Order: sequence, then C-alpha cells, then structure tokens
Amino acid sequence: MGKVKSAIITALLVAAVAVLAFFATVSFGLPDGVKTYNSFVSNIHLGADLTGSAYAMLYPEGVISTADYQLVVDDTENTDREDYEKKYVERGGAYVRKDKLGYTYVDGNYIEPAEGDKTESEFKESIKKDSEILLKRFGDKRYSSYSVLLCDDGYSIKVSVPTNFSYTEYKHNKETYSSDDLTEQISTVNVLSYSGGISLRDSNTFKDSKSLISVTSDFKSYFSGAGVYSRGGVNAITISLTDYGFTELNNALNKYSGSETSAYFYVGETCLGLSITIADGVTDKTMFYQPNNMSASAIQDVAILLNSAISGEEISNVYNDETENSGTSVIATTAVFGEYAPVYLFAALLVVVVAAIVGPSIIYKKLGLVNALSVLIYSLAMVTAIMLIDIQVTIAGAFVAILGLALLLFANIVSFETIRKETLTGRTIQASVKLGYKKTIAAMLDLHILLVIIAVMLTLIGVGEAASCGFIFFIAVLASYVLHWFTRFMWFVTSSPVRDKFAFCGFAREVDDDED
Repeated sequence: MGKVKSAIITALLVAAVAVLAFFATVSFGLPDGVKTYNSFVSNIHLGADLTGSAYAMLYPEGVISTADYQLVVDDTENTDREDYEKKYVERGGAYVRKDKLGYTYVDGNYIEPAEGDKTESEFKESIKKDSEILLKRFGDKRYSSYSVLLCDDGYSIKVSVPTNFSYTEYKHNKETYSSDDLTEQISTVNVLSYSGGISLRDSNTFKDSKSLISVTSDFKSYFSGAGVYSRGGVNAITISLTDYGFTELNNALNKYSGSETSAYFYVGETCLGLSITIADGVTDKTMFYQPNNMSASAIQDVAILLNSAISGEEISNVYNDETENSGTSVIATTAVFGEYAPVYLFAALLVVVVAAIVGPSIIYKKLGLVNALSVLIYSLAMVTAIMLIDIQVTIAGAFVAILGLALLLFANIVSFETIRKETLTGRTIQASVKLGYKKTIAAMLDLHILLVIIAVMLTLIGVGEAASCGFIFFIAVLASYVLHWFTRFMWFVTSSPVRDKFAFCGFAREVDDDED
C-alpha cells in the first residue's frame, strides 16, 4: 500500500474516531429552543449504586400506613375520625381494618375473633404469596437490582427498583429532570401489582361489562404466553394462543358474531386496552398489539402482567386502593456510593483507558498507537452500544467492560510478542506478522468463543445485575475479537510506507557478525 492510500485511510479513521469521541463525551449548549446537547455518556442509564433507588410502599385493601391513619384521627374536624378509630387497629407499624383480622361487627361494635380463628393468619399469608408473585414479576423486568420485601410485620410490601436516571437527569441538567423516569416507575409498580386473573369482557368499563368466556372454562389454558415484539423501533405486545385456545376463543366470539363491538382483555377489574373485534374473530394464533400511547417500558409491563396471569400467578389483594389510601407513590433515595459516584466511576474508567493506550505505546513505539486506536474504538463502541440498547450500567457492569478491554489488550500483546519472537529467527516483519497471527488465531478464536458462551449463559440464566453484566460482556467479547483483527489491518496500513518496520514496531533486530 502506498503512502497516499495509507495516509488517507488513517486520516479518515482518526477523524471518525475523533468526531465520535467528541459527541460521546462532550455536552454543549445549542441555539435557542434547545437547552443543551447531552453526550452519549451522560445519557446512559445508571444503576442504583450510582444514582440511587426508588421505592414504593404497597398496602393491601384494609391496611393503611400510620401516616395516613394519623392524618385523619389527628384532624378534629374530619368527619371520618371516629370511624377510623373504631374500625382500625395497629399491627406492626401499620393500621389494619378489623374485619381483615376476623373481628365481627355487631350493633355498632367490633367483636374480637374467637380463639383459633384463622382470618388474620390467612390474610397475612395472602400478602406473603402476593409478595412472591411480585418478586417474580419485577424479576422479569430485568432490572439491574430490585427487591420486594414484607414490612410492618407482614402487612405491607416494599418494592425497590433503580431510579433509572441518566447522569444528566441525576444532576438536573435535563429540562424534564427525573420526573419522566419516576413517572415510569410509578406506572410499572401499579401495573405489576394488579390483582386478579385474565378475562375477556364486552366493554372497556368493568361495571358495565360481562365476561364472554363461560365461568366453567379455564380461560388461562387458551394461551401459551405473552411477550414483547421489538424490531426497528416498533414495540408491540404479543399474545399467543394454543391450538385449543384458538378454536375455543373463536367459538366464544362466534356467539356474538352479529355485533360489531369489541372484546377487551382484563386482569382482575382492570382493562388493559387490548381488544378483539368480535365480528372478525381471531385469524392467527399470535395476536399483535401496538398501543400508540404506551412506551416500550409500559408495553413490557403489560406483557409481564399477562404472562403472570396466564401462568396462574394471580395477586389476591388489591393494593393502594385510591378510595382508602394515598395511592402509589415512588420515592427516590440517595445513591449507595454517594452523589458523585458516577463522576468517580467515569474518572476511573478514563484512567484505565489512558493506561491501556500509554503502556503499549511505550513498549511498541508507533505500533502502540495502532493499539491505541483499537482501544479508543472499543471504548466508543461500548458507550454507543450501551446507550442505544439502553442497558442499565452499574459498577459491576463497568468492571465487566474493563475485562473486555483487558481481553483486547491481551489478544493484541500475545500476537505482538509472538511476532517479535519470529523476527528474532531472522524473518522479515511481513513474514513474522503473517506467521505470528497464524500461530495465535486458533487460541484467540477458542478463547473468545468460550467467553461468548459464558456471557450468553450469564445473560440467559442470570437475573438483575448478573444478566446485565452478561449482556455487556457479550458485547465486549465480540468487540474485542473484531478489533483484534482491526489491529492487524491497521498495522498493515500504517506500516506499509515505513522503510524501517522494525523501528516502527519497537522491535530490536539482531544482526549476525557475518552480515557486517
């Protein structure tokens, strides 16, 4: 390759990397109408260890918080004051309606349950079972971290999830601040805590509707599952029918074939907004729904809820009933590692990248700059992929990305040193490069395949942070292998016009006395 072609290719690549690096790391002001351009890095969503978590308290119908109870009984002008004092009793930091504990209401008074009455224990057991179902539902959200805990001696449930803030939201540098993320979390908590089983009804208002499926039919058995379809920016809910369900559902709809109205899917008393035109029936065993007013997260929530109901995992209690409690609210908490944890992490990653560039450059001279180009491209590729795929990054995830960088350095250095040994046998640089890469290709391929398998297994089997780390590692390993060969290509491009290729690589060529 001639000097001109080599210079053009190198200049284009360096310019592309420089532009991408600028937009990936630098935020700046824009003309009137738009506040700022936020860099790729600042738009990556971060885990609870970096930006904090958000929690919500779920109180089943018949249970209220101490704050809600005191708000009423401390208000001497509140007409419900005496009713609350008579109707509720304290249990483990919350107040429980007496009928939920087995009390009977006789002549205006509550009579304590008889000895051995199981009403209270059964109520607590139902809350515990609900918490187990919630744990599974939130696990299906694939959060980097989350928890579902029984509180108030088992009478309430605390759900904790990552705030999902990006750094710009966390530091209030975005006009919408963090309200969008918190609103989304409130929606998720509400949807995943819906109670009841799946049904199909003839109206989108529960009290005006009737079921289109016979009470003797097991409607859950009609379905094989629900999921999310995501392609090219299109997000949809899929509901899959079994062969039996396809036939039976159409038979049920045919009974109403004279009507042009719709049938609506419900979970409990909540309409999900997904409908079937009764006159048309069902033409395919997989139904697709693309709600225009739903975000990708909301679509995922509905799919998780449907899957849970189809599996028979039905929540038995109604939580945070607006008529009795204050409703679901999500409260953001401080990051585990402090307010500046994202800054410290970014600084640490920057130090690692600089070290990965400087070290090989000292050892391998200009060849180290070729390696530096690979390191920069790896870093930018990871930042871009994580932002586009919207992976929630934690400290563990950042560490996994560093492992991928270490893998790239290891692959390059092993090849460089193998080539160095070949030059010591008297071969030219060109011959040494070909033979060196040929000798290491099998080991590098085997190593990367093994690590890809580990990453895929971790992604598919792991939950929460483990799954996120597995996916990040999968991207890192693929990037490492591709860039290992990119290094080989750039070595050829940049060294072609150089006369002393040994000096270019930082290799010392041994010369026999007979050659003098």
